[in-house]
Amino acid sequence: MNKIIIISFMMLSPLFWRGVGGEASAQGKGSYSFNVDNFPDIYGGKEEMRRFLHDHLVYPVEDMKRKWEGTVKLNFVVTKEGKTENIKVVESVSTDVDKEAIRLLKLIDWIPSRKEGTLVNVDYNLNIPFSVSKYKKNVKERGFDTPLYTDIPIDTSLNIYETAEHSPVFNIPDKTFTEFVYTNLEYPEPASRQNIEGNVKLSFVVEPDGQVSDIKILNEGVAAGCNNEAIRVIGLTKWKPAIRDGKYVRYRMSFTMNFSLKNNFKDNSNGSQNTWGR
Repeated sequence: MNKIIIISFMMLSPLFWRGVGGEASAQGKGSYSFNVDNFPDIYGGKEEMRRFLHDHLVYPVEDMKRKWEGTVKLNFVVTKEGKTENIKVVESVSTDVDKEAIRLLKLIDWIPSRKEGTLVNVDYNLNIPFSVSKYKKNVKERGFDTPLYTDIPIDTSLNIYETAEHSPVFNIPDKTFTEFVYTNLEYPEPASRQNIEGNVKLSFVVEPDGQVSDIKILNEGVAAGCNNEAIRVIGLTKWKPAIRDGKYVRYRMSFTMNFSLKNNFKDNSNGSQNTWGR
C-alpha cells in the first residue's frame, strides 16, 4: 500500500500552502507524522508557476462578467511519480472557476518529495488566485483570451504524446526556434562572474493551445542560475500544436541549451529574467 505523508500548513506565498520547516504531521485517522526532505515543487519554482498561470489560465466568461473573484484552494496528493491525485476543493470561488483551477492543476507534473532519500506520496495544497483586472492584464501581455486553435477538436485525455502525424511547429515570426532561444537567453550574472559554462538538457510539453508546460531539466544542468534561465526562455516560446488522429494534442519535446561565455548573450542588467505576474 502506498503511504501518504500529510503536510501541516501555513501560508508562505500567494500560490503555495506549505509545511513549516519541512515538518509533516498527522491530520486524521490513519495518517502519521515525520519529516520530509523536501516539499513538492516544479522545475523553475515560484517563477515558473507564475508564468504557467499567466499563460494558461482562462477565466470563465460569465464569472468574469459578474466579477466573481477570489482564490481557489486545492488539496491533493503529489505521488512519488510526481503526478496529482485525489484533488479536493478546500475553498471555492464558483463552480466554473473551481473547474478551471482543477484543469490547471492537472497539467502540472511535480518534483516529488523524499523521505530519507526515498520518494514518497505527500498531501499538498495549492492556491490559485482569480482576479479579473490581473487576468485582463495577462491577456493583453500574452495576446489572446480564448484558445487560438479551434479549427479541429482538442484531445481532452491529458495524454502526452511523443509521436504524431504533425509535430508542433515553432510559431514566432522571423526566427527559428534555436535563433529565438539564443536571442532571448540572458547569461546569469553569477554564472558569468564565476566562469560557469555547460549544457542544460530540457523537455517540455506543447499544449493544444500552443503554450508550453511541464518544463523539466533532464540532466544535472548548470549552476548559478543557468537552469532557471533555461526554463524561463523555453517558457517564452509559442507553437502551433501537434495533431494526432485529427485532434490537437499534448506533445513532449526536448532541447539542449548551451551556456558558453564565448557566445554573445542579451544584456540582463534590466532584470527581465524575473517578470512573470508582477
